[in-house]
Amino acid sequence: MDRNGIVETLGRQRRVESFVQLYAGHPLDADLKDLCQIVYVILLTMDEDKLRDLWEHDEIDFFIRRVIRIQLYGKRTDFDRDCKRFARRTTPIDDVHGI
Repeated sequence: MDRNGIVETLGRQRRVESFVQLYAGHPLDADLKDLCQIVYVILLTMDEDKLRDLWEHDEIDFFIRRVIRIQLYGKRTDFDRDCKRFARRTTPIDDVHGI
């Protein structure tokens, strides 16, 4: 199977989403959906032979969980830069207007 087929299969099975939800401990919100998209981009841009090897040796789940854990808890990751830093630099509208 090629890279696109593997990622399509993972998407249809919603494996990335289920792992993200497992690590987060709550249903997917907008930031966690962004994290899922980041994981899919990582899978689509990685070396095709490496991805195929992970798939054929049933190690893809471990790899996905590792990527999610690094993105969630690591510093200087795409998720940290795009989602967590933005959230830290903004103020909810309720706090600004005292609602």
